[in-house]
Amino acid sequence: MFHQWLISLWRTVVPVIVGGGIGWLAGHGIAIDGVSEAQIDFAVTAFGTGLYYGVFRALEQRFPVLGVFLGSTRQPVYPQLAQAREQDPYEGL
Repeated sequence: MFHQWLISLWRTVVPVIVGGGIGWLAGHGIAIDGVSEAQIDFAVTAFGTGLYYGVFRALEQRFPVLGVFLGSTRQPVYPQLAQAREQDPYEGL
C-alpha cells in the first residue's frame, strides 16, 4: 500500500514541478496594472499545472505510455476503493 501511495504522490508532484516551471517562464516580463508579479506567477502556475495534468491524464486514458509525463506509467490502485465501487459505484460521491 505504501508503494501505491508513493506512486500517487509522485504523479502529483511531477505536474506541480512542471506547472511551476511554466509559471516561472511565463511570468517573467508580464506586467498588468494593479496586479503584482507574485499574483501573476501564482495564477499562471496554477493554470499551467492544472492544464498540464488534465491534458496528460486525459491522453493517458487512450495512450497509457504518456503516463510517463505524470512521473510514472503505473497508476495507483486503491484496493479498498475498488472493492467498494464493485459493490456500489456511487458510494461516497
